[in-house]
Amino acid sequence: MRTRGMVTVVAAALALTAVSGCGDDEGGGGSTGAGGGGYGQSAGSGGRLMDTGTQGPVSAPTMADIEAFVSARTTCTDLHMEDRDSDHEDDPEAESAGKLWGIKERAVCWDAKRMGVTLMSVDDMKSFQTQARRQSADWYLLGEDFAVTGGPATTADLRGSGLLALVCEPETQIPSGYTKEKGLVDGCTLTDFIS
Repeated sequence: MRTRGMVTVVAAALALTAVSGCGDDEGGGGSTGAGGGGYGQSAGSGGRLMDTGTQGPVSAPTMADIEAFVSARTTCTDLHMEDRDSDHEDDPEAESAGKLWGIKERAVCWDAKRMGVTLMSVDDMKSFQTQARRQSADWYLLGEDFAVTGGPATTADLRGSGLLALVCEPETQIPSGYTKEKGLVDGCTLTDFIS
């Protein structure tokens, strides 16, 4: 009888040890997320970007991250780097990688209809928005540190992805119920209304 009582005590002690050894994922050392739990990559995510929905703008710090984000939602094939906008080579203010626009890297891929999709890693978003406003360009979809522009199919596929449209034209009306955030430049708004 005494042996059976000891077995019960040892089994209970082992069960308590197992339960208390699981760790606390909410606090201290058990967290595997990167960047404090906001948008970004988390350990074990296989490099996929995590859309948490309430943690802030989508972040993709490298061109590979931007390509993965876009490719997960729409067609983006044959990615190649581009330093300049080939349609406006002679325009010194044309969108290109460099200080004026705050673009660190610029690449182009193709959608399903072979229309160009431009992916830009942006290290100075205020400069980017300033130039976009000066050029009256309302076709950019922005994350925290990158921008995407493409044709109607790409734009439609990226609707609801967490990217926000940069709107700098005062006559553009944003319907009620859509996000309206003040841009980094006066006169510009960021919205999830992507038409």
